[in-house]
Amino acid sequence: MSPPPSRSNDFAQAFAVAHGEAGLNRVSVAHILQRIAADPAFLFSEELKRGAGQCPFHAGGDGAAGQPAEGAPPQDDADKIAVNTLLALLFERLRDHIALKLPLGDSGFPLLPIPPRSPHGLDPADRAALAAAPADVFCSVLRDATCHLLDGLISSWAADLIAEEEEFRNQGSGTISRDAAANFMLRTILEESPLYQRAGYDMLSITKTGSHTAIHICWALVEAAPMLKPGLDAAAYDDLVRRSLKHIVPLSMASLGMLVHYMEASGIEPHDGLAVHRLPPDQTAFVLDESGLIRLNAEPITRFAKPGERFYTGCPAFYTTNLIKLYLDIVASIAMDYGVYDRLKG
Repeated sequence: MSPPPSRSNDFAQAFAVAHGEAGLNRVSVAHILQRIAADPAFLFSEELKRGAGQCPFHAGGDGAAGQPAEGAPPQDDADKIAVNTLLALLFERLRDHIALKLPLGDSGFPLLPIPPRSPHGLDPADRAALAAAPADVFCSVLRDATCHLLDGLISSWAADLIAEEEEFRNQGSGTISRDAAANFMLRTILEESPLYQRAGYDMLSITKTGSHTAIHICWALVEAAPMLKPGLDAAAYDDLVRRSLKHIVPLSMASLGMLVHYMEASGIEPHDGLAVHRLPPDQTAFVLDESGLIRLNAEPITRFAKPGERFYTGCPAFYTTNLIKLYLDIVASIAMDYGVYDRLKG
């Protein structure tokens, strides 16, 4: 007899507990964003660089001169908190930039570019060639093109921020916009951080990598729908996927290590780490809940923390209203336009 279906909030609770059992404490950056909104000068403070001051680990006091306060985070954790706060702030502009600049065809669906490094050599505009391709290739081309589409929009968002910062610098008035200040501080922290320098990450690479992960999970949700509920029409699958997003969002609240280990254990992390591979049929991440919506399965949760890691914030996109929803809107629209549900349910 199969076990009874779990409630949709079981995953979020189990994931949070597993983080704690791994020795990780969650720091929400929402209150830090509120402080910046009330006092933009906080962007330039040393407090921000030390984990933004108000975080729980500062309760131990100021510490001796030149020493961290008792309970203060390792520098890597403090850098993560500052960087993810600044990214969450700047992602508001990214969300608006994508919504404004997303190229749409006459039918109102996103226009997909040709994936430049795709091994398949297919143009998403060639509908007949895509229809004739094997299902795995069909999905791969659409996933790859979606990543490339978002990469271009992310690059232009970053270029706009750099141009705005440079414009204020050239004015020489001593004033600067909040976004330009956040961009300057983010670049400064990334350049000074041993954590990000070891990884070779800058704002663009962090954002594009996170974007690819979000696209991968959104496409996986789309591809899971026909697996879990066969026989529906495209409109019903579209409705199911959109209503199920709230149950998938808890992944974005995780530490990066716990997220990657969950994806690996559940079979949704591709062997090469690229977001261009179709969801395998033996995946165990997506299941149905008691209401018939898609949710996450808590069974593959794997406890993990890097040596010395004590704090995590979750993905910056989690703190940016409707950014994750926008990514799903794009993926779900492409799925409808290209007949993905009809292709995969057959």
